[in-house]
Parts: sequence; structure tokens; C-alpha cells
Amino acid sequence: MSQFPFTDPPVRLLAAFQQAFPEQAPVWIIRAPARDVWIAAAPDESAHFTVAAPNHESRTAFNLRSAKTKRTTTQRPLPRWAYYPAGVILMLCNRGMDMGGLNIVVLSEEPPGPGYDYGLGMAFAALWYEIHAQPYNTDTLVEVVDRARREYVEA
Repeated sequence: MSQFPFTDPPVRLLAAFQQAFPEQAPVWIIRAPARDVWIAAAPDESAHFTVAAPNHESRTAFNLRSAKTKRTTTQRPLPRWAYYPAGVILMLCNRGMDMGGLNIVVLSEEPPGPGYDYGLGMAFAALWYEIHAQPYNTDTLVEVVDRARREYVEA
């Protein structure tokens, strides 16, 4: 389990997950280290990553193929707030940390902007390490997110 202990997840996160995915309960609840960014996630039988972001009143779905071109599964442009999550997922799947589909809710108390976006990347990287039961620390996550920024977000 996580090397980053946290208090109880925000009720708003659990309520948002229930609203976005009423047929499921979250399997993983992660808080990004040193960030006020939370993720609740559950596996999905599709090969899609469906991400609901109450902060943006938005929801998007992408798969590994569509994310490579910063597109959704319906070939619409990927929302800008989803670049870090998509970049991190692509990087870690390319490192052998493959994952089928997931339903995800991300919630943050951080104000919109670069810090918020980076925090999303940190949370998604932590989620991937948790799912794959791989050890990690803050430096590991920063390395992944910085690489995603250079090779995906800013590319």
C-alpha cells in the first residue's frame, strides 16, 4: 500500500465517484504526496480510461491509442487538464505497467494552473504504482511527471 499515509478521503470525492460511476465503488483511493489532489478509481472492462474531473465539471475518455495524439476515444481534442494524466499513463504503460480500462474521479483543492496540472500527474503516477504494487517515493513520481511534461505535455 501507499508509502504516503493520509487521512480519510474527502466525502466530496466519494460522492463524485458515486455520481460519475453509480454502478461501482472505488477500489483505489490515492492522495498525491505533498499535494491536495485525490483520485478514486475502479477497473473497467473496456480499454478506456474514463476520467471525471468535478473541478472542471468535465469528463473525458481516452485509450492508449487516442492519447498518443492527444485525442479522446471519440477523436475530439483531449481537454488540456487531461494532458498530464494521459502522458503519465502512456509513459508507465510503455514501461510495462499496462492496465486495462479504469473509471477515475480526480478531485483537487489546488487552484487551476500549472501546480494543479502537475498535481494531477503526481496523483496518476501514484495510482499506477499502487495498482501494480510497485514501490515508489516522491522522487520516483517527480521523475515520471517531469518526463511526461517534457515528452507529452509540452511536445
